[in-house]
Amino acid sequence: MKSLILTLAISLSCCAFAQKAETSSHFTRIYTPGIEAPASTRIYYGGGPVMSGSTNVYVVFYGTWPTKSMNIINGYLQHLGGTGNYKVNTTYSDTTGAHIQNVVNYNPTTNSYKDNYSLGKAITDAELQTVVSNAIAGGHLPNDQTNGVYFVLTAKDVSETNPALGAFCAQYCGYHSPSNSIVTGETIKYAFVGNPAQCSSGCDGNVAIYRDSTTPNGDVGGDGTISIMFHELSESVSDPNVTFSNGAWGDLVTGESGDMCNFVYGTTKIAANGSHYNETINKTNYLIQQMFKVPTTINGIGYYTGTCVTALK
Repeated sequence: MKSLILTLAISLSCCAFAQKAETSSHFTRIYTPGIEAPASTRIYYGGGPVMSGSTNVYVVFYGTWPTKSMNIINGYLQHLGGTGNYKVNTTYSDTTGAHIQNVVNYNPTTNSYKDNYSLGKAITDAELQTVVSNAIAGGHLPNDQTNGVYFVLTAKDVSETNPALGAFCAQYCGYHSPSNSIVTGETIKYAFVGNPAQCSSGCDGNVAIYRDSTTPNGDVGGDGTISIMFHELSESVSDPNVTFSNGAWGDLVTGESGDMCNFVYGTTKIAANGSHYNETINKTNYLIQQMFKVPTTINGIGYYTGTCVTALK
């Protein structure tokens, strides 16, 4: 069955990589009990570039998002740059010697936009790209081909499908991809993340792994979203092209950097509300999946040994 899915994905020339719970491909199903272990101790570097400049994150809140959820997401993104959490990504480099920088720029006033179900409550990946295109064309978000990663976060009552991957809450929790259709003549990096409150047992670590009745900040939608965003953002900067001919970090055997540690959280603590968390940023607790740390110096194309970590000092 898995080989059939891979064959279908390649035949459709899909460049999207979903957040994964299994370990044999770049996209598979949402979390399945017992398959949360690291995918491998090695990750493949294919020779392509990483995003080595400052990373600018842009968010489209598609549909009705509770204010509490948006505040959690905005607060996390505003303080992510410069943290030990994001610093794990700086271990990734390319053949030019360029490294990912521990810099993430996000201002909710200029870098986010609320879209009131402009394309309805059941959208496809193509329509998802149209949402980003309309936000840029309408002047709601800037055109940032070089350093931008555009997230579309869909509300709890929105379904999303991708013809090569399946459906949110059925096969995946999120994915990222480059697009040549969002802005004509440019390659725009975008990502999809659905509201985990729609399927918390499949897409939220507190509920799926620890069977918690709540999350660190008391909001499954907001808390669960940031872990998936960290997964997809990390993969966007370490493998922005998502292609097998000139891709950077990731292949069909082990997956990308986020896939290596999907639903892996390391050492956790218990918050005052009884939920698990493993990272504190700007005095706020979060449960964020670990990220795969690789050697800071590489010798060209090949497999590199690494390990899942929560943060670097």
